[in-house]
Amino acid sequence: MFNTKPQSMAKILLVNRSPQNLAVALVRSGGHEPIEVLSFKHGLEVARDLPYDSIVVAEYKNSDGEAPEFMENLEKSGIHHRVIVHSDKCGYTEWNRVHRYKSFATYLQTAALDQTLLESIDLYLPGLRNRELLPGNLFQQHGEVADKIMCELGKVAPLDVNVTVSGESGLGKERIAKAVHERSARNRMPMSFVRHADMEIDPYCQTSCGECFLEKCFRENQGGTLALIDLPHFCRKGQAVLLNKMHDPECNVRLIATADKNLMKRKVEAGDFNSNLWFELSEGMIEIPPLRDCPDNIEWLAKKLLEHFCAKHNRPQLIITSDALMVLKAFAWPGNVMQLNTFLVRKASKCDSGVIDADDVLDLIEVEEVRHGESQLDRFVRVLKTSPSVTIAAKRLGKSVRTIYNWMKSYGVNSKGIPIANKSLQPSL
Repeated sequence: MFNTKPQSMAKILLVNRSPQNLAVALVRSGGHEPIEVLSFKHGLEVARDLPYDSIVVAEYKNSDGEAPEFMENLEKSGIHHRVIVHSDKCGYTEWNRVHRYKSFATYLQTAALDQTLLESIDLYLPGLRNRELLPGNLFQQHGEVADKIMCELGKVAPLDVNVTVSGESGLGKERIAKAVHERSARNRMPMSFVRHADMEIDPYCQTSCGECFLEKCFRENQGGTLALIDLPHFCRKGQAVLLNKMHDPECNVRLIATADKNLMKRKVEAGDFNSNLWFELSEGMIEIPPLRDCPDNIEWLAKKLLEHFCAKHNRPQLIITSDALMVLKAFAWPGNVMQLNTFLVRKASKCDSGVIDADDVLDLIEVEEVRHGESQLDRFVRVLKTSPSVTIAAKRLGKSVRTIYNWMKSYGVNSKGIPIANKSLQPSL
């Protein structure tokens, strides 16, 4: 379980060319009260008097110089605050100049600042380090999917009913739960996240299944929100405590649960989960579709995740080619956004050229089985249409490239699965 943000004596100094700056708005939206200056010279003077372990956020270019010279002056003056530099450029030159001071400097891209600045501040500001980060942005969905989720969220968040966020693993259900709290009338009150495992390891609780742990959670979040993560995993004793607290007239806590709907249904049908508790927790329901049902979302999402990775790790922006994106779209992603992010981080970490191409993601490809109700010929055409090259189609079908060309000739289709004039597709392979 973790609670709201703790306070720190350290300060945040903003060095910007204009007070109407995105960084200023973002820092204030994070609940901080920054000190603002408009030049590196003034910033150096103010930095001398800041408490130890404060943070300096600076634009790469300012009216009186550039950030690398400013950091050099900080170092010469014996000022050891963490510096976060942001720039609208993402070239190797700017990155390398800042990277010289990597022991105390971080480089962020202005284009991704809304996703990375507060996360970096949370990482380096004393009292916030090492806590579990839970960004409020919902970048795991896009387009019609995101519009539907936000519409459902906008309807249930203000109603003060108990809510279940339903979806498979790897979809960021906890972020949606946090967004519900932030858009409710309770948003100025505490919010905590609790898992069944937290009750089992609580060293101060001697009762079975951490009954007193749950009691403590309700006390600490009175007037606020308690998020129950992975609801189907709560044992019968924990379910009974939750149901009792929900019926306690003195308990003023909103509950938001996250659950895999299919697993939840099986648990209820098997009698392993209290159906009354499930009904009461699902007064409001927000469902997140799996990534395989949103293939058009993958391109935007892959670019966004790579942008987030590069900004977080001070790397120049990586480019992912259209052929590589076709391979990603052809994969089912059983682990959803979490699996996609892990895969892209692994590839980005090893990329030296600045470009991720189809060849870089070939290890993702597995031999595809025939889908339900699909003929072998339908499978062949589908794979050709969704593969950037014949080589990749061959790997997906578990055949040699030569065999694929022979099939294309025999069944009258080109490399994109489109029938060739005056030829008709054969009924089977």
